[in-house]
Amino acid sequence: MAVEAYFNAETVWVSEIDKYASQVIEQRFGVINHGDLKTINWAEVEPIDILTAGYPCQPFSTAGNRKGSNDERHIWPYIKEAISVLRPRFVILENVTGHLNLGFDQVLANLTQIGYDTRWQVVRASDVGAPHHRARLFVIAYPKGGWSGNKSVGVSQSHARISSDCKSAADPTSQGLQRGGWQARRYRSSVEISDQEVPNPLDQGRLNAKFVEYMMGLTAGWVTDTGLSRSQQLKILGNGVVPQQAYKALELLAIRP
Repeated sequence: MAVEAYFNAETVWVSEIDKYASQVIEQRFGVINHGDLKTINWAEVEPIDILTAGYPCQPFSTAGNRKGSNDERHIWPYIKEAISVLRPRFVILENVTGHLNLGFDQVLANLTQIGYDTRWQVVRASDVGAPHHRARLFVIAYPKGGWSGNKSVGVSQSHARISSDCKSAADPTSQGLQRGGWQARRYRSSVEISDQEVPNPLDQGRLNAKFVEYMMGLTAGWVTDTGLSRSQQLKILGNGVVPQQAYKALELLAIRP
């Protein structure tokens, strides 16, 4: 929703295969879920202005085996196909910083091949006041020659995003925080987050999902009040991105007058 807030846009459909992330999406967004993007006929999908993808980081993460394009979870080629057919005005991508030296050159080459220029930026969660590093790579792409960074990037209503994993489920708002244990810059958003007490880090001796939700800069209950188990909540939260961080990246990448 950092993209929604920044562009004054509306999510109209997603592509998500995870059962529990889909449950959160249904409860929080209530939009069409096209399911597995590997099987979608993009020519039959509603046209959009903005396409977003936080495609799986496991092929590129330094915490994994770094198999890159040889990893079965590597789905960038399918996202490239979606972009080439839908031709959105903006493409917003997110991944781990390990992607910079593994596979990112292919992403840039592919975007160039289908007629898109690209800008990218690394932003840390700590850059917006979160008490953890969590650096992430953010990318904005747009049709070649179609936009200059010193011009407005505002677009009209009825936009969409595409989600290839559960990041969409854990990205509720780009409103900044000032809650208990940490402070972040206050960004524009259609959703207001009020000051809240810091949840206890532990719940009966185990990591408290509400505390992780707080650390990720989310509205209290966004993931934890959806009827999912603790392990399901933690998986979704762990795959997410601090929304204030994403909004900051858009500010840096897409300068507005």
